[in-house]
Amino acid sequence: MALDVFEKSSKLFCQAIIYRVVKPSLEGLAKEQLTEVQLSCIKYAAFHSEPSVGEIANGLAISNAASAKLIDRLVRKKLLTREEDTQDRRVLKIALTSRGHELLDDIESIERAQFNAILARMSSAEIQALETGLTAFLKAALESPEQVEEICLHCGWRHIINCPGNLRFKELTGNDKQPV
Repeated sequence: MALDVFEKSSKLFCQAIIYRVVKPSLEGLAKEQLTEVQLSCIKYAAFHSEPSVGEIANGLAISNAASAKLIDRLVRKKLLTREEDTQDRRVLKIALTSRGHELLDDIESIERAQFNAILARMSSAEIQALETGLTAFLKAALESPEQVEEICLHCGWRHIINCPGNLRFKELTGNDKQPV
């Protein structure tokens, strides 16, 4: 495959994940009327221990003002809570509500089903080739522990020890990446 076609295929792969895995989870829970950014915020709050507004802004690559508005909307939907930090009243700590946890579980279930449905249409050899290719690509793309940290999904308590990000981090540092 020509390099330019391969590059386009890679970008198309990323779009396919969004349109065939992520968007159906939002559509499956249409009554919640969540946007992709709101879903990202919920996931970020779930995978980090009481992040601040600034940490969420940084993690989602949005401004602090946009992060504050986003959090306000999710608090009104009763998916997040916002409390003052006991050490510094200027800092707000964000957490998922029980309703937020339930919603996230539902979303992840839909995403997993969508992803598995796609894999079911592939042969075991194709799945193995995809896994090998993705692992090799991530190894080539992530040249430092800082790069691994920058793109890490921060699964927190759902941390998987054989996650390709963790495996690459361990290759680079000799240590497992610690769940946040």
